[in-house]
Amino acid sequence: MSSQPQSLDARKGGLARWGESLVPAVSLLVVFIPIVYKQPNLLSPERYHALLTMTLVFGIPIALASLGQMLAMSIGEIDFSMENLVSLTTCVIGAVMGKNLALGFALLFGILVVYMLIGAFVHLKKLPSIIITIGMSFIWTGLAITIQPTPGGSIPAPLVAALRLKPPWIPYPVVAAAVLALVGHFLMFKTNLGILARGVGDNVKSIQQAGHSALRVRVAVFGLVGLFGILSGATLAGLTTSADPLLAKNYTLLSVAAVVLGGGAFVGGKVSAAGTVLGAFSMHLVTNLLVALKISTDWQAGVKGIIILLALYIGGFFKRTGKVRYF
Repeated sequence: MSSQPQSLDARKGGLARWGESLVPAVSLLVVFIPIVYKQPNLLSPERYHALLTMTLVFGIPIALASLGQMLAMSIGEIDFSMENLVSLTTCVIGAVMGKNLALGFALLFGILVVYMLIGAFVHLKKLPSIIITIGMSFIWTGLAITIQPTPGGSIPAPLVAALRLKPPWIPYPVVAAAVLALVGHFLMFKTNLGILARGVGDNVKSIQQAGHSALRVRVAVFGLVGLFGILSGATLAGLTTSADPLLAKNYTLLSVAAVVLGGGAFVGGKVSAAGTVLGAFSMHLVTNLLVALKISTDWQAGVKGIIILLALYIGGFFKRTGKVRYF
């Protein structure tokens, strides 16, 4: 007689896990469906390709920044200078690369080295990364203003052309989102570095006892955080064809929200690349939704904050049992 209740409980548990795994996708649909309702031409056979591209394309740099943030959070850290790094990258590309390509790449490589040093500093000095990265945010902004004081610059034509691809049938941002999700998943779950990173975030002592260097893992992970931030900045520069010290405003909070909504945890060890990418596009579409609903710009920041908090609360509600399995 006792086997029947257990079977029902097991089935309920399985359904709950399936529901939990769909949280990022459902969040994206919750934001996207009202946009389609207000703008029905968005899915028309004749115009869907161009309109969806225009609607979704600026989610790509947010997704790249969010994947960088996901890497930091996988080891229990956080990068509060992400938006400043992304903006600085646009300035390097727009103000330096057009005149001196080698110098531009040298500056970007220098940023990667600094990020790796941050990883070493966090490990050796046992300082919270949030403090160090907040300090770095002022440095990145100062450098950006020095390089490009006002919006402008000249973005290299090949970069702009690469971001204006028009693949048949499927809009470019959808293809990009799928590729980023696959790359992120492979990096976190199919490589030694990803496995060790999640191990450092979950239980660093066990990683060290197994003979692995937590220092090397943190250095490598922070290097990748910087790389994804630079890729985000390059994408943003190519899409806007402009450089601006404040171009990536709010990217830090959007990236953190995307990771948490996608199944990540501040304590480290728990991340989802696909969930993070979906969360990033959800965060991007919130702005489109507010415009579609004709919310005054004076109220948009507050309403956006409420929507993000609500989405994160719903995601957190599903995770409280500790049995969540995000895809």
